[in-house]
Amino acid sequence: MEKISIKEVLRKELTETKVLYHELLSSVPIESYSMPTSNPAWNVAEILFHICLAPRYIASDVVFIRRFSWIPKPPAFLFHALNEWMTKKGAIGVTPQYLAEKYDEAHERMMKSLNTISEEVWGKGADYPGWDPLLSGYVTLERLFHYPAEHFRTHAQELKFVAALR
Repeated sequence: MEKISIKEVLRKELTETKVLYHELLSSVPIESYSMPTSNPAWNVAEILFHICLAPRYIASDVVFIRRFSWIPKPPAFLFHALNEWMTKKGAIGVTPQYLAEKYDEAHERMMKSLNTISEEVWGKGADYPGWDPLLSGYVTLERLFHYPAEHFRTHAQELKFVAALR
């Protein structure tokens, strides 16, 4: 039996997550974008936009980990303020088409980064602060590429009741 490479497992997981994002996006009526979600910080449009951020920043983190075994760690208050600001600003006036394009652009960039990783460096990583419980402690490159799927699942749960409106 042929062993499946880490890269192939991740490629499949990330591609499935992209499909699930598009399915979620098509299941949420645009009229509901201003509705609150089970996440008190964000409305529907903001969650849909925020989901696009995880794959968007993977490639940058890969560069830092590969070159320095380190990632920038701004103070937690600054990280959270930037995360909230980027999400709220990025979600203003979004459409399903815009969100689909943003996710696809981020996915493509992330996949290009994935393709540059060789099998012997999957264990290389960096210490992440505890700002996000899904991405904290020592995070290897392999673990980092699992993050977008976990991030998606977490935030998609916050939209379950909205998708049921359709």
